[in-house]
Amino acid sequence: MITKPITICVVALFLFSGLLPISLSKQSITEQESLLPFSDYIHQISQRKIETYHDMLMSFGSRYTGSENCSNAGDWLFATFSSMDLDVEIHNWDYAGFSSRNIVATLPGTNEESTIEYLLTAHYDCTPNSLGADDDGSGIAAILAIAEVLQQSDFPYTIRIIAFSGEEVGTFGSFCYARDAYHRGDNIRAVINPDMIGYADTEEGGRTLRFFYPERSKWIATFAQNVANDYDPIIDMTVDALPNYIGADHQPFIDYGYDGVWVAHQDGYKWANTPEDDPEHLNFTYLTKATKLLLVIIAELATTTVPVHIQLTHPYEGRGYLKNNPIFRLDLGKQWYWGLRGMTLLIGRTKAKAIVESNQDIKYVIFCVDNNFMYWDSSPPYEWNIQGKHSPLIGKHTLQVYAYTINDLVATDQMDIYSFSTKCQYN
Repeated sequence: MITKPITICVVALFLFSGLLPISLSKQSITEQESLLPFSDYIHQISQRKIETYHDMLMSFGSRYTGSENCSNAGDWLFATFSSMDLDVEIHNWDYAGFSSRNIVATLPGTNEESTIEYLLTAHYDCTPNSLGADDDGSGIAAILAIAEVLQQSDFPYTIRIIAFSGEEVGTFGSFCYARDAYHRGDNIRAVINPDMIGYADTEEGGRTLRFFYPERSKWIATFAQNVANDYDPIIDMTVDALPNYIGADHQPFIDYGYDGVWVAHQDGYKWANTPEDDPEHLNFTYLTKATKLLLVIIAELATTTVPVHIQLTHPYEGRGYLKNNPIFRLDLGKQWYWGLRGMTLLIGRTKAKAIVESNQDIKYVIFCVDNNFMYWDSSPPYEWNIQGKHSPLIGKHTLQVYAYTINDLVATDQMDIYSFSTKCQYN
């Protein structure tokens, strides 16, 4: 007599327990999505929109730097960014026998107390006889789709979205832009350069985006990993952080003292720089997911308060000095593979200068060479005469500067120098 009610209860409990996790799972995802500040942005990125942008770029054919096709593609990019009601300008460059244009779209930051800016970049040129569908039509389609979403909002910090030419001939377009930005004094905090983000043929590769970084820029990859973890229930993407690769458009910025990363897919792509680099080989579902993740990463960067930021402003990158006098420019842009772009040559004792931007009081600024303490300064202007401590400073070194706030937050900047100075503090 009592068997039937117990059976019914057990069955009911089993069914309820089976349904409960599904219900709660859906609810928890919805609740988590509502807590993420840029979840609405994600839903504005569609595969159809990305394919449309990509198809338009492919319609210009092979876009070798300096060719008519490349120029026509640049015109289209300028018109497309302009149609989004962005501030758009052309950055003309002429280097190593090539002449072309970078297209720069800007969303000005609303924080009038800060000059910090973030760059999201890709290149629209390709090798001869290739369509450059993945390399780097995928990146161009992504940054266009991202720009269309971002332009609807205001951000505390400036965002520049840049389409470079000249990547395949030596990263000359990005080199000229980085050099000119440095000479203008642009306060670029991070460069994110998606180049080849349109392919996946494995389950793991289909949910992985790789960030390649030099040690000084590791914080960008870590930031991206944290954002990917937060948005994983919606986007289903992770970030794999790997050592730097110098042959992409982020590298000239690193050479001039800025932080930057190259972003690419995980799975191998055998058609790069060949006539077979065409849309048929792309995975647009993966490209859409990668675009969504890059969108929230750049949006999170541009809204996250930077409590302290420091820049080395002297000596200038890419110059030769006789004591404190810059006497010539070092034109080493063609030798990108040597890592010498932006190298500074110091003959005699030269003054290092740094500026700090902070919403907290600064405790002190420390100058180092090769991570060895040299000097500290507790009040602006923050300056130090570059010299050895116990022996002359001769050869290649890394000059570093650290700013410490009263709450023990730290910011750093660095530059590569070749020094020939016989002066030292203890001699």
